[in-house]
Amino acid sequence: MTSTQDQLHCEYLIIGSGAGGSTASKYLVEKGKDVLLIEEGEHFKVDQFKGSMSKSLSNVWRNAGITPILCKSNFGFGEGKCLGGGTYVNGGLIWRTPITILKLWNKIFDTNQFSLENLEKYFSEIEATLELDKYNVNNYLQNKDSIKLDEIAKKYKINVATVPKSINSTVDQNKLQLGSPGLTKNSVLQKYIYPSIDKGLRLLTNCKANKLISSNGKITSVEVTFNNKKIHIFPKKVILACGATQTPMLLKKSFGNRFFESEMCVHLNLRIGVKFKEEMFADNGIMFTKQIQEYLDDGVLIMPTSFSKSSFFSSLAKLDNLEIKEISKQFNFFSNFVLQIQSKNKVNLNSLSNNLILTYKLNLEDLEKIKKYLLIFMEFLFSTGAVEIYLPLKKNFKINKNSDRAKFIEENVIEKNIEMVSVHGMSSAKMGINRSNNEIFNLNGKSFDFNNMFCLDSSILPTSTIESPQGTVMALSRSIVENL
Repeated sequence: MTSTQDQLHCEYLIIGSGAGGSTASKYLVEKGKDVLLIEEGEHFKVDQFKGSMSKSLSNVWRNAGITPILCKSNFGFGEGKCLGGGTYVNGGLIWRTPITILKLWNKIFDTNQFSLENLEKYFSEIEATLELDKYNVNNYLQNKDSIKLDEIAKKYKINVATVPKSINSTVDQNKLQLGSPGLTKNSVLQKYIYPSIDKGLRLLTNCKANKLISSNGKITSVEVTFNNKKIHIFPKKVILACGATQTPMLLKKSFGNRFFESEMCVHLNLRIGVKFKEEMFADNGIMFTKQIQEYLDDGVLIMPTSFSKSSFFSSLAKLDNLEIKEISKQFNFFSNFVLQIQSKNKVNLNSLSNNLILTYKLNLEDLEKIKKYLLIFMEFLFSTGAVEIYLPLKKNFKINKNSDRAKFIEENVIEKNIEMVSVHGMSSAKMGINRSNNEIFNLNGKSFDFNNMFCLDSSILPTSTIESPQGTVMALSRSIVENL
């Protein structure tokens, strides 16, 4: 990489340091390539926040944790903005792409490119690098919420899986609370970015890509803001890895809204608070250790999630002070779970005066699916010791074992009364066989419009992955960059 005061030159410019960008950086640097990685956010050490969710949210998440999605429901989207991107703030789940999804992609494109046989070596390499399951989370007997899922699995004979996690310690600290990174996780920051820097990777943080500049079917330069100053980077090849909202935004800022119509696949996450008759001590556990996968082919997953006083009570702001005081006395009896549903409708990504505006309409089929699986999960919970359930609703959200659950759900689970979030954005600038309004990269991640531009983040995924997409993004990035 060469440079002048206002210009930088490099062989490969990677924009974004999350799952895709970090994977590409490591491979290219190991091959002796000249690589410049730029990241809009700051560089924070893995133990910077000592497990503090509030400090983490305000520093490493875009918009302090939640970007609003305009719809009738309360709906927010969360994404990381720091070195490591979303991989820095997530719970360390590294799922392989479900076989049903790989088969779907092969069917869509009439190919065998997305077979497990073709991706196996990349999944295995990533899992080895991140040391998946080095410490078996089943040994953590304090995870009573996960033990509940095992009870449910035994009683109802359903599929409950152990979650593959990049845990690197048995020390009971920094318990991978969502949004609170700590030393108990093998992050891409530790395993991909730092080793790449040692081998020659050039890195600029607090460096935002503003515009891609093109000529004769190539990206000739990229205008960025670095240290509050606009400079230009001249790469031979550009790899977009900005993420599901920021890659489309950069493309729209560069080439206009008419360049393509961007919409984003999401998972709907509905947080469920549960009071059990026995003490759970859920804040002592490590989140996401078990997952109900019985309904995966229907796009539905159920799992325990992060639990702390700050996160739990933030979801109970609708209660009056007396109710909150009473719950506080019984805090050890509570746990949190998430019902995650693959949304049929997509979030629209709109650019207004260079600002991102997200809009969404809940599909009626998804609404019925929410009702169906809330009823199923409530049955499971009440049969294994739950005495009260706090549903993700604005009003009339508390239900007990003696309630008419079907009537309650039908009357109260309506679009304008639902509260949900999403942290998995996908398919917003997706790959395809032919150039279309929303398929702008080929199956090798290469732009149809510019012969030196590629994309390696969750934007290019053909559909939702149902599971957390980090493992999928890393495997696809690794396979694509090998053929650059």
